[in-house]
Amino acid sequence: MQTTLPTRRPLHWALLLGTALLVTLFLYFIDEGRYSLEGLFTVGNVIAMGLYLFGLAGGLFLVAQLLATWRPGFPRTVLTLVLGTVVGFVFGLLLIMGIGALQLLG
Repeated sequence: MQTTLPTRRPLHWALLLGTALLVTLFLYFIDEGRYSLEGLFTVGNVIAMGLYLFGLAGGLFLVAQLLATWRPGFPRTVLTLVLGTVVGFVFGLLLIMGIGALQLLG
């Protein structure tokens, strides 16, 4: 009897990065109740959005790798994007809180 391992088929990186970018822009859009994209390219906003984008992309890529052996299809894609967004949002918050703690200590 010969055993075979399931083929790893992670989602395409462009889908994951595009999702991270859209969620980051949505978070900026709803931030502080302004509901606009005014001041999108100020230094402070670019830094904060970069940290969120980095966290979201990391979470999405991590979940995509964990679920890569599942059978490809719509349910796996939706589950990967939803779980990856939640995990990535937590990563982004922890990253921002960690930098804030370092500033407080320094």
